[in-house]
Amino acid sequence: MNKLQIEADGVVVEIPIKKPIYVAPKPVIFCVSPQFAAEQWQTFLVQLHVSKRYGAHLHLYIVSMVQSYFNLIKEYEKMGLVSIEPWLTIKFGITDGPYLEPNRNVELRNQAAAHTDCLLMYKESASFVGILDMDDILIPMNADSYYEEFEREYAGNWLISALHYDKYDYKTIKISDIKSQSLSAIVKNAERLSTKDTGKSFLRPERFNSTWSHWSRAAEKQSIYFDENGKKLEKPLLRKLKTIKNNGIFHLKNMYLKEENELKNEGIPLNPTDNVTQIINEKHLKEIDSDIKRMLSLPQITQLADSLPKEEFYMPIIFDCYNQSFYHIRDMNQMRPDILCVNAYSCDLPQREDLPCIHSDATYHSGTKMWPITYHFATDAFFSSDIGCYQ
Repeated sequence: MNKLQIEADGVVVEIPIKKPIYVAPKPVIFCVSPQFAAEQWQTFLVQLHVSKRYGAHLHLYIVSMVQSYFNLIKEYEKMGLVSIEPWLTIKFGITDGPYLEPNRNVELRNQAAAHTDCLLMYKESASFVGILDMDDILIPMNADSYYEEFEREYAGNWLISALHYDKYDYKTIKISDIKSQSLSAIVKNAERLSTKDTGKSFLRPERFNSTWSHWSRAAEKQSIYFDENGKKLEKPLLRKLKTIKNNGIFHLKNMYLKEENELKNEGIPLNPTDNVTQIINEKHLKEIDSDIKRMLSLPQITQLADSLPKEEFYMPIIFDCYNQSFYHIRDMNQMRPDILCVNAYSCDLPQREDLPCIHSDATYHSGTKMWPITYHFATDAFFSSDIGCYQ
């Protein structure tokens, strides 16, 4: 398809089409939720280097981010280790009059749209696509790569819609000095919390056309009328999630700033699914530490050291706002999607001149007025330093 148009009463508007990626950087792609007012660069380093070791490429969406953190990611992008693109909020080029703020009715920065965008981008080229947040760290169990683990768990079963990994919450440390970063320090100072969060899915993209932040409501338990060879079935079957029983996500829920002399040297935590095996073996841990040290010693990285945030500013504000707005409601199983739309538009995010941010922006267009739909769209997305750290 070269062109897509909508028409109503003789009025025609062309809809811009985003081209897919026909050659994936790696067979496994991790689609990371849109970042806003992001400042915790230590989490990015963990996610990037763990994913790199086990064979995944990160595709990252950014709404807003502290400038120095963004500069760090840009250096990794230049080396081909991460793909980044602006994730836009909803704006109108032209309006007929007053309207409600549309972004207040968008769940969590429209994460589902970002994850679906990423899925469709790599649908033709990747073997597996993972849907996760920046602090969701997946470490293969008894496998040397994600590809090996995912192939083993699918086991050629075409009725599995996706692999679903539970999220196990941990608290651990972070260090402000870029030269002192190591996965060992984070892992060996991690303490399992009593809570679990909703898990994440890793899937074969050819079986999906859309997804949500945790699983695809459209693909789960939907009837399948043809087998994997295109032969019509006598009666339809259902594809279902497969929950992984021997592994889970190492969720860096809380990270506390510490000095190096305050660190403990505890052992590697046990896998919470069996409390016997370690969440990562010592050999892989040393390999990742060595890679982190090598990368962070590059001149283009070391020159960013003094500019990266040394303390938290936005994270506590956002956490408190989220907790007051909906986390406590969710934890009491009283979430009502028909009443509350989960997002950060009620959060007051103060701006600091000494903490400049980049923010996604674009050229916004409004098509000719039509009924029942007037099409609004954006082109030429870019990152601006003139907006600030907002959702």
